[in-house]
Amino acid sequence: MKRRGYNPTMQNPGEYSSGGRRELVPEPKYMLGSVDGALQLLQLLRDEGSLRVMTAAERVGVSRSTAHRLLCMLTYRGFAVQDEDRVYRPGPGMNVPPVRTGAIREFKSRTEQHFLDFVAEIEQTVSLVTRFGTTSRFIETYVPRRSFAVSSRRGQILPAMLTSGGKMLLSLLPDAALAQLYRSDAAARSGTRLSDAQFRTLTAELRRARDQGHALNREATERGVWALSMPLRPPEPGIWLAFAVAVPAEKSELFSDEAFLERCREFKRRVDHVTASA
Repeated sequence: MKRRGYNPTMQNPGEYSSGGRRELVPEPKYMLGSVDGALQLLQLLRDEGSLRVMTAAERVGVSRSTAHRLLCMLTYRGFAVQDEDRVYRPGPGMNVPPVRTGAIREFKSRTEQHFLDFVAEIEQTVSLVTRFGTTSRFIETYVPRRSFAVSSRRGQILPAMLTSGGKMLLSLLPDAALAQLYRSDAAARSGTRLSDAQFRTLTAELRRARDQGHALNREATERGVWALSMPLRPPEPGIWLAFAVAVPAEKSELFSDEAFLERCREFKRRVDHVTASA
């Protein structure tokens, strides 16, 4: 029996407009159930704005446990968030425009071997991070071969004020730009506005990051994971990048080890030199 699925009221999922005509796209011969279910949930979040697990299961035609797993994966990847009432809502990944892939691709091509060498040297996970507005995006992650390393964050989109890379890049902004992001009417409309106390706490932390040359994430985005970030030279105007080293919490003493910090600074110098020479 064919599984019941979500059909948007405005347009059938199997239709698209082409030159003013509506054309039918045939259903794929081999449907991947979990992928199709996740995509239907994305459509529901986009069109309805909120979902509970029970509602999601009913609308997509799957069990509650399957709906819960799919929503957890969407949350992990930044396409959904869960509020205090256990309601799922669209996450930051739903509204972020594409990365300027040309410049980023060239940067990765020129610097990838340096990232790989650094990961092999420190045996910890290293990510390339950019910032867009109040979100940080993990463009690439390099994971060491050893066991118990922090897993890949590639493709994740998280609040910039929580991630080490996001905080590092926010720390480079002037006060007026920070206020626009977190204290303006536009911030209130987008749901990112901070209270006076929250904004003071954030700006104090960003000031410390700017003075130290690195920012920290102490389990703010994942229990048991710490991260340290330093900024990288922009490959072109308007593209802000940082690298982030993620370690299990039991290894967090590395971030107060001056020898380890100097290895991170040396890596930054090598990558910045490649960018400057391009």
